Amino acid sequence: MSVTFLGALATAGALGVTHALEPDHVAGISSLTSRYGDARLSALVGVCFSAGHVALVVVWLGLAALVLGSTAFPAILDTLGTIVVSVALGVFGALLAIRGYRAAASAHAHDRAHDHEHRDPHVHLPLVGGQDDHTHGTRAYLKTGLVGALFTLSPPLSMIAFLGTVIPAQGVPAAGLSVGAYAVGITATMALVGAGVGGLFGLSRRHDRAFGVLRLVTGVAVVALAASLGASVLAPVF
Repeated sequence: MSVTFLGALATAGALGVTHALEPDHVAGISSLTSRYGDARLSALVGVCFSAGHVALVVVWLGLAALVLGSTAFPAILDTLGTIVVSVALGVFGALLAIRGYRAAASAHAHDRAHDHEHRDPHVHLPLVGGQDDHTHGTRAYLKTGLVGALFTLSPPLSMIAFLGTVIPAQGVPAAGLSVGAYAVGITATMALVGAGVGGLFGLSRRHDRAFGVLRLVTGVAVVALAASLGASVLAPVF
């Protein structure tokens, strides 16, 4: 393998890592994993989120390379994608904040350290298994992947531009391997984000009130991010 080829793979992987660490993606994964309080299960949720995300990224890359033959997309696509993400984050964050507030308000640390999820008010995240669903079957994972796909409705412009330089210089096979490296970077990073969030909530879950407060704060932060994203898109219109 040439140094140039290895450099292309490394660059693609790095682009995947940075893409996964974008604030909206971290917020989306945090919203979905906060209720589990388990690092390993939350890592799996991050992988499922990534699977749907990567699938739609590949669709975008295919459209760019095979259909459009260009790295340029109409700006309206990025705008619409950002609006969808901001709305989804707003809903997820608001519901998480409600659940956190109710959990914190009704917590009794002396006798509810481990059974709070069974008595928490039933405010469920859309497209995700109910909070009392601990079976985590195939349908729940597929729904999490669908949520991940929603966060890719904007074209991944950096990777599309990168492939625009790789294909002419090194050919389609190298571009395909670069997409694979990009997908690995996204998946590994989202799994780590999920594990980190799950571990943090797992620690707080030892005390019901702390668990509820952390969910409340996280939900408020997610809503604030959603509002910021929406404002950034709508500001030029007004």
